[in-house]
Amino acid sequence: MKLSVALLLPVVICVPQSAFAQSGITAVPNRPTVSTTAQPAQLGVLETEWGVDAASSHQDLNGLLKFGATTNLELRFANNPITADSGAHGFGDVSAGFKYRLTSDHDGQPSIALMYMFKAPTAGNLLGSGYPDNSFTLLVSKDVGKHHFDYNLIGNLLGTPNGWDHNFANALAWSHPVLGNWGVDAELSGISRSSAGLPGSAQFIVSGTYTARPRLVFDIGMMGRLTGPIPHAMFMAGVTYSIGDLYHLQWHHDSRAFNSSWAGASSRIRGAY
Repeated sequence: MKLSVALLLPVVICVPQSAFAQSGITAVPNRPTVSTTAQPAQLGVLETEWGVDAASSHQDLNGLLKFGATTNLELRFANNPITADSGAHGFGDVSAGFKYRLTSDHDGQPSIALMYMFKAPTAGNLLGSGYPDNSFTLLVSKDVGKHHFDYNLIGNLLGTPNGWDHNFANALAWSHPVLGNWGVDAELSGISRSSAGLPGSAQFIVSGTYTARPRLVFDIGMMGRLTGPIPHAMFMAGVTYSIGDLYHLQWHHDSRAFNSSWAGASSRIRGAY
């Protein structure tokens, strides 16, 4: 089961590009910041994100698969197929959920969305908590000229041996184009001490992005510790890629099937006469 989940996202990327030769698709990166934009993936578009995190005491390979089920609804699946922490290594946790946009960015009104994610404890208690978690997020995004802002307020319901624990997190991110296809991101984020006494933390992220194509965006940056039991510094790099519009592909498939069936039925009718 763990192996099949770990291989799911890379297999999707290996689909021949000719199968997704579509224009008008633009990636909606959630990387590399902690915060998530309120904007969902485009309608019908299957999009993936992959990244690596590397610090002296922690390394991981992380993936996210997103699908624009409707104009405002995005389905999400995330996993860490490789995680290493203080000498131990293995398969990380798996999460699934959705994001739903309530309002769009227009004039003075920001984009507002709600997101829910369920974490399955596939990493066990060596690389994870060993218990399921629930995450509830309010997402607010706004463009001001060429400046883009994302704010997230997150409530976490954490599984423990004694029931449920909880904490809260905040993240505020800013991004701006700088030169050609290059852009810059900066973010402050933090998580509160949990009700059961797990320590909180705070960090900052500074990164650069390069848009190779509208549907393909690369990022590279670093995270720095402000407070709490997290690495003092962490290198991050990754990519966001819009694989294709699945609704558009299905329409073409259905059209070819319909045309083939109609041609067959027409020839049979002509033969009858």
